[in-house]
Amino acid sequence: MPPRSDADSEFDAMLSAAALAASPLPPSSSPGPNSPDGGNINSRKRQRVDGADGPGPDSDNEEEDDELPIQLTANKNVLGFAKQYATHKCLRPSQVAEVEAFAVDPIVTRQIKLFATLLGVGNCVDTIRTAAPDFKLSSSTDKNLHQLAIGILVSPLLRAYKGSLPTKHLLNIVKKKRFDLPAGIELISSDWAVVKTRAEYHLTQGRAVFKKLLKASVADNPKNHPNIFALGQRFVKDTDSTLTTPLCAQITLMRKYFLLHPGDLFWDKLDDRLAWMRENSGGDTNKQTKMFKVVLDDDRNKHGNKADYSMLDDAVVDEWQSEVDTVVGTAA
Repeated sequence: MPPRSDADSEFDAMLSAAALAASPLPPSSSPGPNSPDGGNINSRKRQRVDGADGPGPDSDNEEEDDELPIQLTANKNVLGFAKQYATHKCLRPSQVAEVEAFAVDPIVTRQIKLFATLLGVGNCVDTIRTAAPDFKLSSSTDKNLHQLAIGILVSPLLRAYKGSLPTKHLLNIVKKKRFDLPAGIELISSDWAVVKTRAEYHLTQGRAVFKKLLKASVADNPKNHPNIFALGQRFVKDTDSTLTTPLCAQITLMRKYFLLHPGDLFWDKLDDRLAWMRENSGGDTNKQTKMFKVVLDDDRNKHGNKADYSMLDDAVVDEWQSEVDTVVGTAA
């Protein structure tokens, strides 16, 4: 159907007014089915001609004899309006004929036709939905998911590396940024599952990359190990993230627990230790900082040349990572 315009609205109003003026007389102006003659105009005319029921055709009531021509004129006007309006809406000739027939149908017939048409429209909608192709994530959005997954994993505010928490953080950012995702996609379970699956995939891949970096960082003689600053640079390489002292402290804890639990339980044990530190610090940031300082000092004594060791000054987190940290720092 063509888009509506102000001219359409004005024309609709004009035609509707014409139709109202052409409407048949209200039922009260004509005899009902319970009247003595059953509402039959010809019957009343015969009675008057026979003189059995009041004045004849020359009386003052002869205007009742004009009711039939008035109703015929009204029906003609309604048909004319129906045809004119249907044509204005650019309907096909066969559809115009259907509108004309609908205009003179009894009310029950109209209701049946309307209900049947609604069912047909519903069938068409179902067909369209069935024929729609499966949703696919664009390459640009998939790349954004990868970057965000790394940004979440290197956030010093992350409370757990495994489980549903990192995924929740990532999907919350997606809902806010949208990228090129269709509006309301999170309300379509099958399509949103595609986004969620890719988010989980990139988080899993990110953890795998970090674990390889940790393994490589302890593979040689301890004196040849990269210090935590050099190792941290490898973590944020090719990302939009910033290496900061809190992140270095987090990575030292990773290296410590990789040495203790290098197998499949590594991330679970690390998450347990993070939870223990939060619990024993009572949520006090200063106490947690002191705990991480102990871990940093231990890492400095065990990895790399201690004399060569240098720690970065507090770096300014860029806007991108700051937005990620804000989401990560919010309770999920």
